[in-house]
Amino acid sequence: MNLNYIALLIVEGEKVVEILPEDVAREDKKWAPSVVVYVVGAIPSIGAMKRFIVAQGSFSAKPVVLYHSDGYFVVRFANEEERDKVLCAGPHYFLKRPVIMKPWLPEFNFKKEILTTIPIWIKLPNLPLNCWNSVVLSKIGSSLGQPLYAEECTTQASRISFARILIEMDVTRSLPKMIKIRDPKGTVLEQQIWYEWKPLYYKKCLQVAQSCDKPKEIPAKRGQGQGQRKEWKPTIMGDKNQEKQT
Repeated sequence: MNLNYIALLIVEGEKVVEILPEDVAREDKKWAPSVVVYVVGAIPSIGAMKRFIVAQGSFSAKPVVLYHSDGYFVVRFANEEERDKVLCAGPHYFLKRPVIMKPWLPEFNFKKEILTTIPIWIKLPNLPLNCWNSVVLSKIGSSLGQPLYAEECTTQASRISFARILIEMDVTRSLPKMIKIRDPKGTVLEQQIWYEWKPLYYKKCLQVAQSCDKPKEIPAKRGQGQGQRKEWKPTIMGDKNQEKQT
C-alpha cells in the first residue's frame, strides 16, 4: 500500500495522531467476523489450529487463521453467521485443554481481556419453562456477567432438563453456585448454576489454569483435539504423563 504525508493535530503544542471513525470503518468490517482463540496452557502450531477450526463445521470459504506472538490466534470467517456457529458450538477442547473463544472487537487487548474475562457455558437445571425466552435468560445472564448466546436446544426448547447459555464472566472473582430469582407471583426461588468448565485464575502470574511459565507449544496430529467434551483438570507442565499426551 502507498503511504502519504498527512498533517497532524496539534494539542497543547504536541502532535497527536487522530484516528476518525471513517479511517477504520473498512477494517472494522473486515475483522468483524473474527474470533480470538486461546488454548489454556499450550500454544498449538498454526497448522494444528487450522485443522482444529476447519473441523468445527462447514464454511463457505476457508477461515483465515493468524497467530499472535502473545500466544493466541485470530480466526477470520467469511461472515458473522459462520463465526457465531463456531462460538455457539462450544465448549471447545484441544487435546483435552479448554479453548477460550471470544468475538474480536476493535478495542481488544489480549492481556487485559482474555486472561480475566472469559466466555463460559453454564447450565440452569430445572429452570421453569416459561423462563425460556431471551428476556429472562438475558436477565439471568446479566446477574453473572455479559450474556452472549443461548444454545440451539435451549432456543428451540428441544431439551427441557436444563437451559444452557454462554456468558462472559470475570474469572478473577469467585463464580456463584446459585442466584435468586423472583417469579411473577413474588416468590423468591434459588436457581442453581452448573459450570461446564470452571477456570482457575492464578493471581501471581495473572494467568488462567496454568503455571506462571510460558505455555508449551504443542504440535497436533490431524484429527486430534476434535469432538472432545471431557472435563478438564489442570496439570503441571513437564509431568511425564502429560508429555506422553502432548
